Parts: sequence; structure tokens; C-alpha cells
Amino acid sequence: MARWDKIGEKAVRFGLLMSDQVKVVTVQNDTDTGFEHIWEEMVHLPISQHGIPVPEVITVHSTFRTILSPLMDYILELERQNPGRKLAVLLPELVVRHWWENFLHNQRVQLLKLLLLLKGNQRIVVVNIPWYL
Repeated sequence: MARWDKIGEKAVRFGLLMSDQVKVVTVQNDTDTGFEHIWEEMVHLPISQHGIPVPEVITVHSTFRTILSPLMDYILELERQNPGRKLAVLLPELVVRHWWENFLHNQRVQLLKLLLLLKGNQRIVVVNIPWYL
């Protein structure tokens, strides 16, 4: 998650329906400020008031504005640390009306799905969270 928006909110809501152990991963470089102040106000306080376990925010640092490599390293390390568990990776993705509109949007989600299928094993489950434009 790069910022708190409607598509991220939908993914967090779905994650909380699936499990009480949800980790929200954000990749930041040295110049990013993150969304900790918004997270506290928009997510942490409302969820904790309802007695639901609050998702843990994991910040993965990247020095070169690369997102996929540090994110893949974190997911594969999490998989190695939990050998008896399945990991569900929730990937919010934009769904457009026309096929050619896909070229207008960043394709990081598609690349991440492909990398998880190739490098991960059968314990990693990829879940698409669609957001229709």
C-alpha cells in the first residue's frame, strides 16, 4: 500500500474478514513520508474501538524507488518464517472498461502476481481485490 485510499481500504476490510493477523506492507524510499498519521486516524482508532485486532503496518525500505524487489523479498522471507502456514497476499487492482486502458495504469500488480507464482511455492495464495473504474 502506497497511500490510504478507497482501494486500500477495501483490501484492508477484506483482509480483516479473512484473518485477525493482517499485515499492511508499504515500500518507502528515503524521501517518502508514509501514511502513519493518516493510518492512526483513519484505521487504527476506528478498528481498536470495535475490539478488532489492528493490522500491523510493515515498512520496507527501498533505496532505489524499486517496489517489487523489496516487496518480494519480504513476502518470501515471511513465507520462510512460517513454514506451516498459508500466506494470502491481497493485491488491490484497477479494473477498467476497455482492454486498452490497461496501458494507462501501472502494471505492478500484474508483475507481482507473476513473480509470486514463479518464485513462491504453493503456500502463497494471491487474492485480487478488484476496484472498478
